[in-house]
Amino acid sequence: MSRRANTAKNDDDSLLDDIEACKGKKNNIYELMKLRELSSFISKIYWLVIACFLAIGCVLGIVLSDGTFKDVFMAENLLSSVGISAYVVLVMLMCMCNSHNEMRVILLLSILFFTGALSGFMLALHLLDSTITLSHIGNNSMF
Repeated sequence: MSRRANTAKNDDDSLLDDIEACKGKKNNIYELMKLRELSSFISKIYWLVIACFLAIGCVLGIVLSDGTFKDVFMAENLLSSVGISAYVVLVMLMCMCNSHNEMRVILLLSILFFTGALSGFMLALHLLDSTITLSHIGNNSMF
């Protein structure tokens, strides 16, 4: 009888161990599914940001080749020196760090910062150019 009692305890203990192991596996599977979803989300956002980055590069090239801000002091010099050099550095980083998933997040943040800064700078230049043009037209019409 004592032998049966010992096997009952051992069966209960192994059953509890199996239940704990299954709970651990479920948590691990759930965490892996969340990581896959997060990786998929980062990949989609990464390619969206890359498309925006390429578009801002095209806009930068068009603005510099067209001479849009020739009336604004130092605008084209800043865009050509700082803008293009930062763009080239980021393109090189994209080429080198594309295969590393961990570096994609850092690259994403730096591209977003560059795109926001360049877009804001070009918007400010456009407003300044419009103001210069309007003041120039206002001065000519008064005389």
